[in-house]
Amino acid sequence: MQKIDNLVCWRCGASLAEEPLPLAREAACAQCGTALHACRLCLFYDRGVANECREPIAERVVDKVRGNFCGYLSPRAGAHATAGPGAAVARTGLDALFGLGAPGAATSPTSAEAARAALNSLFDSEPKAP
Repeated sequence: MQKIDNLVCWRCGASLAEEPLPLAREAACAQCGTALHACRLCLFYDRGVANECREPIAERVVDKVRGNFCGYLSPRAGAHATAGPGAAVARTGLDALFGLGAPGAATSPTSAEAARAALNSLFDSEPKAP
């Protein structure tokens, strides 16, 4: 039985060390239940190329996260990708741009009302009094 070092679920990052290779069409992650015979776990998956696949003769698969019948699927080590530190910086920048507090913080009614008033004044969309 073939083994790949550091083979992990593309969605949750759980180890797939005990999963037999080649992956069965209906193989699923024991931890999160996601399909493993999917493009996102494949060595040829590349978001920067046509059809997001570097295998030139593979049939196009539209949904990259669902199980499929591709015969060229080759599981890749370390397929799980977490959001890098840039994601936190981007979120902070967006929150500052839109005047929001910390990520995940609830917006108080007064700040929501203030935001609505600012939006209305910006676009002058508030109905005029007769």
